[in-house]
Amino acid sequence: MLNMLDFYIAWNYLDGHSIFQNTEYGLLYDSRFKQCLDIDVVKVNPDTNTIDDNKELNTKVQIWLEAGPYLGKHFAHDIDLDCGGNTFEEAIIELASLVKQKYGDDPTESLKIVNKEYGWVEGE
Repeated sequence: MLNMLDFYIAWNYLDGHSIFQNTEYGLLYDSRFKQCLDIDVVKVNPDTNTIDDNKELNTKVQIWLEAGPYLGKHFAHDIDLDCGGNTFEEAIIELASLVKQKYGDDPTESLKIVNKEYGWVEGE
């Protein structure tokens, strides 16, 4: 069974992560996480966890998430963060794990990775 504390921790981790922060006005905490999150509710084939061309095989509901860093006035879609789960909570926990794995916890290092991948410089 899903531990709801894990979901709470994952949500707050993402909401406070440096790749989702708006630093345009020098604010220390101005999260754009919700704007950087795209949520889809889909039906998939339970045998493959993918959307089957044969619609009758798509009987399992999943939550799919896309996200990416906040880049000033818009956000990027980082395909390395694409994930999903059988519930919204599971999907958020998976997303937090992927963000931690790719971007880490250090704000300076996280923004270096964003800059390397997207050619974005903080403040632009």
